[in-house]
Amino acid sequence: MELDENIDIDEEAVEECCGDIEEQEGDKKKMKCVIKMRCPEGEDAEKIKEKVLMRLDKELGGRSNVVMTRLNDDDLKQIDALVEVEAFNSRSEAAAFFIREGMKARDDLFHKIMPTVDKIRELKEQAKKSLSEGEAK
Repeated sequence: MELDENIDIDEEAVEECCGDIEEQEGDKKKMKCVIKMRCPEGEDAEKIKEKVLMRLDKELGGRSNVVMTRLNDDDLKQIDALVEVEAFNSRSEAAAFFIREGMKARDDLFHKIMPTVDKIRELKEQAKKSLSEGEAK
């Protein structure tokens, strides 16, 4: 399935359907929009919409955490090249994608270490409780 490159945002339809176009949430502004696209012959628009939304949620969901990182010049050039050809919308999106793919590639490592990490966290919590109980006496 190939999506139409020319995406129109119908601001009147947004206001009619969703109320205000922008809504304030703390320091962040949210933009609500309606995206129109043509469906290939014989394709169900609702099924396509569901697939697109599921893919976006899967690929971009949970990206509310910020991580600073330093990259060497070659890595940055490659990321910038992908942004330049619009494979990604931003350096951040590209970096998040490659971090996720790297973690998937080493899934075996994470399965191996996570039980130990969980145990370490549990022991730290027990130690904190012991210290706070000692101070209360």
